[in-house]
Amino acid sequence: MVNSNQESDKFETISIESKIREGVFHKVVKNIETGKAVSCSCKCWSKGNKPCYGMKTIGYES
Repeated sequence: MVNSNQESDKFETISIESKIREGVFHKVVKNIETGKAVSCSCKCWSKGNKPCYGMKTIGYES
């Protein structure tokens, strides 16, 4: 995938299945340089700014 946006080179999106809800996937954004999760599509993160199971699986920047 070719992208002129250099930010895309620093981050990748990883789908991690929810531990609680089968078939539901968290879209975790990971910083490639640090290897840590920086955000997620789930309500825990987007509404409450709390790291979810998917983010904790990867490790996250607090």
